[in-house]
Amino acid sequence: MVAVAIIGAGPRGISITERIAAYLNQTESRDPLTLHVIDDVQVGAGRVWDTRQTHTLCMNTLAGAVTLFTEPGATVTAPVFEGPTMYEWIQLLRGDGDEVSETKHSLFQAHPPTPLDQFVTEIRSTRPESNPSRALYGEYLRWVWKVARAQLPAAVSIIEHHTHAVSISAEETSDAITLSDGTCIHADATVLASGWVLPKLTPAQHEFATSGLVYIPPNNPVEQEVSRIRPGERVLVRGLGMGFFDLMALTTLERGGRFVPDQSERSGLRYEAAGDEPVFVVTSGRGYPYLPKSEYHSLPPKADLTRLQQAIAAHHVPDGSGELSFSNDLWPALVRDAYTEYYRTLARVRPAALHVPLVDLLGAIDTADIEAHATPYNIVPISVALTQTLADMTSEPFRMEQYVDPLNATDTLSLTTLNQQVTESMARDIAQAVAARNAPVKAALWAISAARKPVAIATENGRGRREPALRQYMAFGQMVGSGPPLFRTRELLALADAGYVTFLGPNPAIEIQRDTHGVATAFHATSQSRTVTATTLVDAFLPNPDITQPADELTQSLVRNGRIRPFATDGVETSSPETDAATRRTVHPDGTLDPRLHIVGIPTGRQWADTTISPMPGTDPRMLQETDQTARSLLAQAGVLSPAAR
Repeated sequence: MVAVAIIGAGPRGISITERIAAYLNQTESRDPLTLHVIDDVQVGAGRVWDTRQTHTLCMNTLAGAVTLFTEPGATVTAPVFEGPTMYEWIQLLRGDGDEVSETKHSLFQAHPPTPLDQFVTEIRSTRPESNPSRALYGEYLRWVWKVARAQLPAAVSIIEHHTHAVSISAEETSDAITLSDGTCIHADATVLASGWVLPKLTPAQHEFATSGLVYIPPNNPVEQEVSRIRPGERVLVRGLGMGFFDLMALTTLERGGRFVPDQSERSGLRYEAAGDEPVFVVTSGRGYPYLPKSEYHSLPPKADLTRLQQAIAAHHVPDGSGELSFSNDLWPALVRDAYTEYYRTLARVRPAALHVPLVDLLGAIDTADIEAHATPYNIVPISVALTQTLADMTSEPFRMEQYVDPLNATDTLSLTTLNQQVTESMARDIAQAVAARNAPVKAALWAISAARKPVAIATENGRGRREPALRQYMAFGQMVGSGPPLFRTRELLALADAGYVTFLGPNPAIEIQRDTHGVATAFHATSQSRTVTATTLVDAFLPNPDITQPADELTQSLVRNGRIRPFATDGVETSSPETDAATRRTVHPDGTLDPRLHIVGIPTGRQWADTTISPMPGTDPRMLQETDQTARSLLAQAGVLSPAAR
């Protein structure tokens, strides 16, 4: 019997299953097919969205901005299969889905979800702009999995293997997949949809882990050993993105602490301690926390990226050519878009801040010779040049460079002075997030954030040069656009004001402090002129998967057996496996395509764009394009599709 294996049963595994059903249902073939679904965690939800986790941890995506169903007009080959977005599904759960289409309503009625009594309060209060708990999103995913399974033709047998794959060996016409329970299954086509696969610890991290001190390495926050953090102890944390905000919630709210509304506090909250929380010293490469998302009380507005889109259209280059320069070809246009968004908003909310008519200022943005300041090494010079050009035209100039490097020139500041500066800036961040559409800075930074997808697509698969400026921009865009919900930033500021969080600064150097006998006594962290010690270190971030430094047995077997090679750009190998654009089949070290093996999603992020973004309604999501073409290739390589259908 023909068999297809899907390794990983999170969102991509679900979508591939649904796309397989869509292809099979449009063919006349009713030949038997076995679908092996392999995952050692909760099928459908995966690790990140496990429905059994605490409801304290929330999505960084809005309820109305995520789906797992294709939509009319989508760039897919198999027929579109419409289903509710997460928010529409919640509406249907609570019985107020009158505005949900009949097609989606009927699908919901045909596949009623299991009772969700533990989510009653959350379901009742959720709005399109809410950040749902990860557990509730997991329930949505498991419902979609139920629906996807039901779409498979009767000739398809689906087998769930609640274990993990440890190796894949190529046989003459199939893959032999060995599972951790000793089972060996055979597949005529295989896809890895495994999400975040952690690489080996770095030499420094390995030293930390074997020092005898408490070191908590990078991982999914709910899988980190947070219980090792003792009440009242000083804990050093690396990372100020979403991993840190999760850690913060797990060691305060989950330990009985409370954030109480208090308008006398600059955060709007007062922290009431339970007595079990630690004291954090936090640091990162930039040293400043990710900015909070704006509180629009609706889904976010669409950023105007006219100039960037024109620049992308004017600089279309072949895959692998390395001809596109982000710093020269795209960044000047994007800076102009961001500054335009700033001054349009400023003219609307505080017109007196402009010393010239808006049309003249916008004209100056377009005519300024900022291209002369382009460099592949730094995004700041262009923004500085434009700020200086416009300086006499406004009393409130936009200084983008302050947000690129928010702790610039803090080298000599004491710990106390630095924390005054950071917390004052955070209070301004909160005020701007509250102002939302009426905040010029937020309008500009939203353009910077929204541009990440088109820039990534324009430069993917070796089209763009390997420029430090591109990496700097992507990190900048992530910081200003992928930060926490506003309430998390309020909580962080409340903790800082209560003495539970101290900011150390940027670019930390961490060493192990030892006594005269060589016994480790503490972690010693230095940032510029500031130093601290702590007996516990937490890495609150997720490193990118890296096939050149694989920690898992499965990736090691693929490298060992010559089934994958690193994607290279400008002759330099990356951490991602190379895959074929049309099929997502892997590429062997000799450049040939693997006959059966496919890899999708996050591990391929150095080659393909948008691998970490959940599918958003109305955007023709790249993830669903990928799962559609992968499903098609799986069936074709397994010989299930007729030649005409391939």
